[in-house]
Amino acid sequence: MAEVLDHEFDGIQEYDNPIPTWLGALFVITIVWGIGYALYYPSLPNFSGFSGWSAEQQYDAQMETEEARYAPLREEAEEKALEALASLSEDQATVQAGREVYTFYCAACHGDNAEGKVGPSLTDEEWLYGNEPKDILTSIREGRPKGMPQWKSQLKDDEIKSVAVYVMSLTRNPGEGQ
Repeated sequence: MAEVLDHEFDGIQEYDNPIPTWLGALFVITIVWGIGYALYYPSLPNFSGFSGWSAEQQYDAQMETEEARYAPLREEAEEKALEALASLSEDQATVQAGREVYTFYCAACHGDNAEGKVGPSLTDEEWLYGNEPKDILTSIREGRPKGMPQWKSQLKDDEIKSVAVYVMSLTRNPGEGQ
């Protein structure tokens, strides 16, 4: 029988019983497993673990997989959007809306008739960054070195598209900007 300890509380006596063997073994196994986990995976400061695994590498690999999976769909959607944008250059309401936005934001640098002032002319055929719909949209959204600002934070997407449509109509009809 287990030894009774020499203290009591509220009439309750405490026996000195050892913990069950299975509980002690589980405790030791848990400690060994924790140490092994800490050494195998990067769980300690300034130690990358023996496995070489990292969340950043896993994320990069997953993003590459997703990019490869969705790239054809994204390219197809972008082509359709650019075709739709090119066809809008025939729509006079969109061209007029683009002209209004152009007059307010772009005319200071490119001139009222897109003839070029500080910025280059938008009515000729030779453009430094290209005059295809994708190039025009990129120039407006992202800006270009040597003075072309980014407009994506100041203009709504439909305003950017309408300006692009207006600029595309200028290259097809050079006299229209006047």
